[in-house]
Amino acid sequence: MVRASRVGGDQAAPEEGDDGDVGAVIDLAHALQLELAYQVASDGKATVRVRGELDIATADQAYTYLRDVVDNQDGPVMMNLSELTFCDAAGLGVLARVAGHARRSGRSLKLTAARPSLVRIMHITGMDEAFPEVRNPALTVLNMPRQAAVAARG
Repeated sequence: MVRASRVGGDQAAPEEGDDGDVGAVIDLAHALQLELAYQVASDGKATVRVRGELDIATADQAYTYLRDVVDNQDGPVMMNLSELTFCDAAGLGVLARVAGHARRSGRSLKLTAARPSLVRIMHITGMDEAFPEVRNPALTVLNMPRQAAVAARG
């Protein structure tokens, strides 16, 4: 199955990806960009690749896309955040809303490859309770010296 769309402002046009991804490119004013694409493995597991900035400018479109992925999959959905370069409060809200939607729908949604800065923000806001897979003792150990250094300078 190959289905994709490119979204710029209010217009969308179909686009087929070379790698079998199903995706959307949300490109607003050419300054902020978010790419979302997913693949479904033979075992039914869907992996969504999130690339770019998940913020107030892209939040609504991102939520709609992610909700549709969750709704259209029978198996678990993994969100690979390794290429997420920025996430503001609206972006965190998208993650929380999608998690709630998946839970209410009886679906599994997990995050993978979240950057330490995002994990820290999720821990501070309590969002790591919705995504326990982001809690990683190795990341906590890596963050502690930086936090101690900041506190010592303050």
